[in-house]
Amino acid sequence: MRFYRCLFVLLALLVIGLHAAEVESYEFPSCAMTCDEQLFSDCSLNNTSCFCASSSRSTSLLDCVSSNCTVKEYFTTYKLYEKECDITPLQGPPMVNAATLIPFILGTFFFITRIIAKSSGLAGGWGWDDYTIIVAFILGVAIYALNCAMIRYGFGQNIWDVPFDDITKFYQLFQGLAVMYKIQISLAKISVCLFLLRIFQTRSFRYVAYGLIVVNAAIGITWALVDSFRCLPTRLTWTGWMGEESGQCINFIVSILINCLVNIFVDSVLILMPVWEVIKLQLPLKKKIAVALMFAVGSLLTIIAIIRVVVFWNNRWGINQTTGLYPLIHWSVIEVQISVMCACLPAFRALAGRWFPSLLGSARRTYASHTMEGYNRHTGGNSNINKSISYSVNYASRSENSVVELVDVDAKQRP
Repeated sequence: MRFYRCLFVLLALLVIGLHAAEVESYEFPSCAMTCDEQLFSDCSLNNTSCFCASSSRSTSLLDCVSSNCTVKEYFTTYKLYEKECDITPLQGPPMVNAATLIPFILGTFFFITRIIAKSSGLAGGWGWDDYTIIVAFILGVAIYALNCAMIRYGFGQNIWDVPFDDITKFYQLFQGLAVMYKIQISLAKISVCLFLLRIFQTRSFRYVAYGLIVVNAAIGITWALVDSFRCLPTRLTWTGWMGEESGQCINFIVSILINCLVNIFVDSVLILMPVWEVIKLQLPLKKKIAVALMFAVGSLLTIIAIIRVVVFWNNRWGINQTTGLYPLIHWSVIEVQISVMCACLPAFRALAGRWFPSLLGSARRTYASHTMEGYNRHTGGNSNINKSISYSVNYASRSENSVVELVDVDAKQRP
């Protein structure tokens, strides 16, 4: 038994050694050497001090290799060129990045406070808006995890510095993240629409809200299918980078651009709807501003969506997609976490009003009602009615219904 274990270890070491020897024995592909001989007779790759002194030589060589060699040969040539000329490879981002971790923590915090508020009977109780945001939150966690896994497989590095097997794995993870993103964003917006339907009851508002629910559902389903079947056969989505199989793929850049612009338009309508309804309410100006600002926080999501489309357009990728896709996915991960946070803000406000009423100005306030003294003076003081009753208005939510509670503070004094 011990003999077999030793034999297994030796075989494993032999395989590792062969793999290492294979890596160390990399040489320029034959087609790259042919290009080198055709382009440079006096200053070839064999003379690195001469060849690496001019960037134009490397550009000409790589252009020739790109036109006459396979994709794998091009990547190998580029990687060995950087090695021969002592060019430091691009380092990828850390797996745990503060720019994505902080929104993830915030989204998780506000989601947990929403669950606590609902379990405590606050914020209107459980409804379909809660069930949709739960699914959206789970998808947001999965998207964050996929982003970390993509970084592990070379996301953010130059694609020619990434092992071939890792490139295929990267595209598989990107495919899953793209589909989840489309569904998650649509569910988060549908959750907000369902929540608003529980507050505003005007017919016009409800028509628009239901229309947005249908539009968001259509957007999520349509683009999830587009991302799932953007190549035929579908395996070309993660193997097409090699250029070894024939098939058809849609223009992914155009697809993403259209999706970004449609989402920005829907976000704008979703923000203006509740703000317009609040403006029409008979509320004090300060109260209107406070409530409108709470709904207008959703504009942060629109700002992020605009940033996302700008960085996408400025970093439209070519063959180096592990680097070109990074800004787009980076802001997509931030966007999904902010969408959860915005959808959970009203429930957080209800919970904060219960635990810290003075913080939100929901403490008990006492107001005197109109007394009958003026009436007595008007009638010459002959009336026997001469009484005042004081009420306190409790603004804190005591039930799932939004009802203002009046408490008679003089009840104990009356016979």
